[in-house]
Amino acid sequence: MEKNKFREFFATSWAIDNKTSVYVLTIFITILGIMSYKSIPKEQFPEIVIPTIIVNTVYPGTSPEDMENLITRPIEKQVKRHWRR
Repeated sequence: MEKNKFREFFATSWAIDNKTSVYVLTIFITILGIMSYKSIPKEQFPEIVIPTIIVNTVYPGTSPEDMENLITRPIEKQVKRHWRR
């Protein structure tokens, strides 16, 4: 003799039987969430500091590739090394 036993989860059965209560609870939680979101302190324009250093080198008569590889990149490496300290 085999009996058909179904296991049921209490919360699921309750939600199916009480649809109106679930709707009211959902609306209540949504309203609380919106009120909480609005009450969180926020800055309209937060200050963001991005460390930026511009290296500009001028040497008339030199090709741009030579300026970049021989002068600008070594200067950038030195500045970067000293900036991180």
